[in-house]
Amino acid sequence: MTERQEIKFISSVEIMNTPMKKRRFIVDEMIYPGLHVLSGDPKIGKSWMMMDMCLAIAKGEKFLGRKTEQGHVVYMALEDTSDNLQTRMYELTDEPTENLQYVLLVNTLGNGLEDDLRKCRETFADLKLIVIDTLQKVRDTVDMKYGSDYKDVSTLKSIADELGIAIILVHHNRKQQDSNPNNMILGTNGIPGAADGLLVLTHKADNKNAVLNISGRGAPSLDINVIRDGAKWKLLDKPPEDKPDNFPSEIHDFMLERKEFRGSATELSDLLCKKFPSEEFNSNWVYRELLQHDEEVHSLGISYGKTKSNGTRSICVRYNSERDSSGGKLLYPESGVPAVPESSANDDISSQTVSVPASDVKTIAVPDDETQGCSAPESESA
Repeated sequence: MTERQEIKFISSVEIMNTPMKKRRFIVDEMIYPGLHVLSGDPKIGKSWMMMDMCLAIAKGEKFLGRKTEQGHVVYMALEDTSDNLQTRMYELTDEPTENLQYVLLVNTLGNGLEDDLRKCRETFADLKLIVIDTLQKVRDTVDMKYGSDYKDVSTLKSIADELGIAIILVHHNRKQQDSNPNNMILGTNGIPGAADGLLVLTHKADNKNAVLNISGRGAPSLDINVIRDGAKWKLLDKPPEDKPDNFPSEIHDFMLERKEFRGSATELSDLLCKKFPSEEFNSNWVYRELLQHDEEVHSLGISYGKTKSNGTRSICVRYNSERDSSGGKLLYPESGVPAVPESSANDDISSQTVSVPASDVKTIAVPDDETQGCSAPESESA
């Protein structure tokens, strides 16, 4: 019997004001920590695609035009032999890597697989990905009921979350075609329902090219056109642009001039747009960007908080040069000249900002003790 859990409430205020790390991708816009299912038509080349992805991650190379986060990979090739793997490896590369490990035999779910997966994480500290090829090989049942499918995939998802890695289950498509690629995954809706990400590989009508449909909780929905060229899958679409995450540099350089900002999210977003016209800033997301880059901006001497007084919400951001790991240098890639300090730190803040005694200000989110000063500057507290 499952142990009874006490119900725990988390307020929306806490959810929206707690520093959380921005989702990191192991394969950009495709694979991130969590449980994924790669499902494909029979003999389409799912294992070839997975081996190529594993090699790319192990070497830190691009996969289908997308950046990868380099680290260890474990490929559980449960339908292969060492001879088959050697043949495939020689067709894919002439440079093997110690970051890619193969396993030919593991236990099944509920009979030791969970410990096998944890052992992989204990053995390789920089483990990024485990591929299980195929899902059915680690199941003791052929019972295709929603409850069984959901339970098995949920168990593997829990382990992926526990270990902070990605797990990809290689699976099969059903024979029936469907306009919704996710409906082609063999089994019940319990499999896609429990997974974080879905990758469905299907042939096009000409049976030469294929489409890799990507969907899930943490990645954009994509249809990637690919073609099998010998052992490798190649991208037919234009490769995506590499977009660097410049927010920590932008907020740092902005605060390097101002030292302190107090105002609404809209005001902060507008000022950032003015300083960095080639970038996009959304007032609904600007505070989330601070939360998701908490460690980075803090190391650059940035403290921030939120206050609410008389129905007016304000964001307060402060810069402390003594905590700036950059030494006060401009960090934004396109900054070619030193920043020019403005005449007043708050010249551009509108009259909507309310000055009130510290006792009347509610700090909604405070990452560290220093940020307490954001609730009411000394000049406002008398």
